[in-house]
Amino acid sequence: MLCLSACSANSDQLTAQRENEIRSEVSAAFQGLANASKTLDHEKYFSYFDAEKYTALNENGVVLHSFDAFKEMYLPQLKYLESYQSLEFSNVKIDVIDASTAVLVNEYKATVTLTSGEVVNASGAGTQVWSKRIGVWKLVNVSSSAKP
Repeated sequence: MLCLSACSANSDQLTAQRENEIRSEVSAAFQGLANASKTLDHEKYFSYFDAEKYTALNENGVVLHSFDAFKEMYLPQLKYLESYQSLEFSNVKIDVIDASTAVLVNEYKATVTLTSGEVVNASGAGTQVWSKRIGVWKLVNVSSSAKP
């Protein structure tokens, strides 16, 4: 019985190769999200979120309990955004929790042009929880902070 328990526990562990594959899959999803954001492809951007399980903690301390709440906050801002001049991510790390969950942390710098013509710089950091509960990697939680 002891051997069966140990063997069963080991079968749940991911191999280093599988962890690397998961990191690569999550990294690709993150890059797709970033590219959709940079190109202002909002439908593509939204496709990276799990609309059923999404929650967030915004940099202003407001908690969102649904994807609909996120969209209600996000969509009105779009009318002020003309384009991204740059959007760069650094200090990116992906920790694999299990075969269907990973946590990505990063820092970012962005320069955007507003429809008024004003250029705005922003920087901060974020934590993203990615889940593969429906067959593809989707964001289920985002927490963000802004640098002064």
